[in-house]
Amino acid sequence: MRAYLATALVLMLSACGGSDTPPDQTTEKAVPVPAESPEVPAPAPAAEERPSASTSLFASVQVVDLDGTPLPHMAPIATKEPNAFDAPVATGSATDQEGRGTIRVPTTEHLYLRAFDPTLNYFPNNFYEVLPGGGKLEGELVIQMVPAASLSVQLILPDNQPAADMAVGLMLFHPTRGPWWPAEAQSNADGFVTFPHLPAGEFVLRMKVESGARLEHAETALPPRGTVDLGVLSLQ
Repeated sequence: MRAYLATALVLMLSACGGSDTPPDQTTEKAVPVPAESPEVPAPAPAAEERPSASTSLFASVQVVDLDGTPLPHMAPIATKEPNAFDAPVATGSATDQEGRGTIRVPTTEHLYLRAFDPTLNYFPNNFYEVLPGGGKLEGELVIQMVPAASLSVQLILPDNQPAADMAVGLMLFHPTRGPWWPAEAQSNADGFVTFPHLPAGEFVLRMKVESGARLEHAETALPPRGTVDLGVLSLQ
């Protein structure tokens, strides 16, 4: 299976442009968001944020799907961490019908340039690193987006009763980058819960219900546009 997100393309951007050499991904760390209290990611700001031209880099991007089809209404964003939910420090113009947009990225700190889908139907499959220093970037950056996956499960409490009508928190853990994506959903009377918008890839799953019971599930493959049914799992 193709490892979406787990093998995201990384290009280093500096004053002289891009390099073809990816950094050592094992040395980077994601924001440590506890699995006990997943946070639903905030949408990217609607208005474009424009840092000073003297301390920023202007980039043109095209956002496409796995087949190269342009994706409109995507927001180019720059974040401090590469994980899928870090809040943007800069947001560009929404992409047009050809998938094209622009963004001005601060170059006073190490940032990651990618795209955000406000509908959560797509997640980025690659990002570009922007290093401190600034400069002019030649050419167009292509950001590829992967369709979302969904996950369903029936949760059983430690007393063998269904986790009925409870808020269920989920955190996806990337195998090398740590916390990658949080989500929250409501279980029904039989303890069934569905998370409809998750990034595709392979992740360790941690879940917790409002009563405090929790579980950790082994690394699980979430295919693009696929629905994974975990069956019945027992909380501890």
